[in-house]
This record gives sequence, C-alpha cells and structure tokens, in this order.
Amino acid sequence: MNLKKGMRALSVLLVLLLVSVVMVPAVSADAKQCVTGDVVDEVTLIERSPSLIREYYPNTDTEKAIAAAIHNYSRVTYLAGWSEDDTESVKCIYNRAKESEEQETGVRNWAQKDGRMWIDEHNYRGINGIVHPGGMEVSSSGTNHQYLTSHLEQPVGGNRCWIEVGVAKFSEIFDGDPDEFLIYTVDSTLPEDEQFMPHGNFTNGNQDFNFQISVSNVQCPEGYPYTLSWEGQVIRIGHVPFAKGNPDENHEYFAADSSSFTPVSNAYFWDSYQFGDQTAVWWNDNLPEETHEWGISPAMVNMYIPWWSQAYRIDSWIS
Repeated sequence: MNLKKGMRALSVLLVLLLVSVVMVPAVSADAKQCVTGDVVDEVTLIERSPSLIREYYPNTDTEKAIAAAIHNYSRVTYLAGWSEDDTESVKCIYNRAKESEEQETGVRNWAQKDGRMWIDEHNYRGINGIVHPGGMEVSSSGTNHQYLTSHLEQPVGGNRCWIEVGVAKFSEIFDGDPDEFLIYTVDSTLPEDEQFMPHGNFTNGNQDFNFQISVSNVQCPEGYPYTLSWEGQVIRIGHVPFAKGNPDENHEYFAADSSSFTPVSNAYFWDSYQFGDQTAVWWNDNLPEETHEWGISPAMVNMYIPWWSQAYRIDSWIS
C-alpha cells in the first residue's frame, strides 16, 4: 500500500469511527475487511452523519467529546413540533393496527404485501440512504396502513431481533389521518409497549428524507450501542445484542384481505450505502448479486441504478 492509499484508508476509517457514535479501539492495519465494493467518499459520509457527529467533528478530541455527549443523550428525541402527547396518541393508533393484523388465535387476519430488497450476510453494522414516500395512499376499505421502512436484523436465540426507522400511514379505521405521514422507530428488544415510537409527522410525501441506522462494534454491558437518525438528527439510541446484521429496505402494505388492496403510488429508496467494520460501500451491483431480492413479491417492485447515482433505487407500488 503506498502512502496516498494509506492516507485515504485512514481517512475513511476515521469517519466510520465517528459514525459509530462511540469510542472504539484501534484496528490492526492488516485486519480483514468483510465488505468490498465502491467505497463511499469522506465528504458524503460527513455530510450524511447525524448532527451530533458533525457538531464534534472539528474538535481535537472528537471521540471523547462524542462519547461524553452520548452518555447524557436522550434515549428518544422528538422532531420539531412534536410532543409526548402526540406520541401517546399515535401509539394508540399503531396498537389498534397491530391488534387488527392478528386474531386472538394468532392467525393473521389481514393480508400483507411487501416490496423489498435485503442482504442476507450478517456482515453490516448499518445503512444510510434516502427515502421518498410519494403518496402512500390509505383508505378504510382498501390498503389501510403502510410502513416504508429500513431494518437491521439478526436472529438471536432463534427469535427475530431488529431495529428500524421509517414512515408510516394509518387510515381512519384506526383513527389515523390519511393525509399524515408519521416518522417512527422500532426496537424489538424492548418491552412491547416501548418498541414502537413516533417522532414527528409531515403532510407532503413528494420529497426526499435521509435516514441512518448505525450499530457500534464495541460491546457494553447492555449490548452494542446503536443510533437511529432522521434528516441528520439522532432520534433514538439504545443497545442491541448483535454488532452486525442484515439490512433491508421494505415497503409493507396491509388490507382486510388479499382482494382488498387498492392502488398506492410509487415510493422508493435510493442512494443507500452500508457500513462494514472498516469502510462504507454503496449498495449497488458490486455487492453479491444473489443477496438482492425483487420481483418475487406480490407488490410491484423495480430495482435499478439511475445514471446519476452510485447505488440502487428500489421502486414499490400497488397498481
């Protein structure tokens, strides 16, 4: 490795340490990288880092400053204009939707369709991308609630274990507002009434939003620290029992039965990249092709790389 390449690798490593949002031990120069592909440039990493990272990045003792801030950081943060009362109201809507999805016997009562892509390698510590909700139309007699969401998941003890961040919509059948998009997170490791957490809302889905899921590779007594971010703001922190997992980008649709789904306009994810141990790489065809799944879902899905992008765009809709 020549000096120029060495300095570039060190620069990327420094940024990834910052993105982890905790102090991490030094990594051996000959440590094996588990992720290969088109490396994300440092400028993009910094620009898309949560505001907490950017705030301390210029400091001479950045890692200690970030660690000190995280130590006192709120576990859940609300976006501007959102309150704890709003959260409790939306959690009631979500609980009604979840209760309606299954009967008391545990048999699924309402139909679900999914448009998604994922990587099944257990190699990744996070994902950063752009989501464009579009309309996400809902109605009480048709497609009645939706989640446009990203996960990082790892089975633990034979059970699913995941964290996620995304956008939801609920119809009037659950007392939801069909014109309101809700920004939410989930941590499946918590008690059931604490897993789902709404953080804010908006009414125009024809815009792009940046999201990030990041898990540290430093193990603490509580587990591996994570951060979930939306538009550069850390909105949830916690711990999970895994350092690496499987990322996905998913559009979940629900209706009373398989014949009740009504059209939903196009929504999409784009320009996403994955975090490995020592680098971040664009989610494109340089990652193993067999790990990408599309076209087999009952929802309509199209995945491609736009000429102006370094990563996949995945469109999903119901026609």
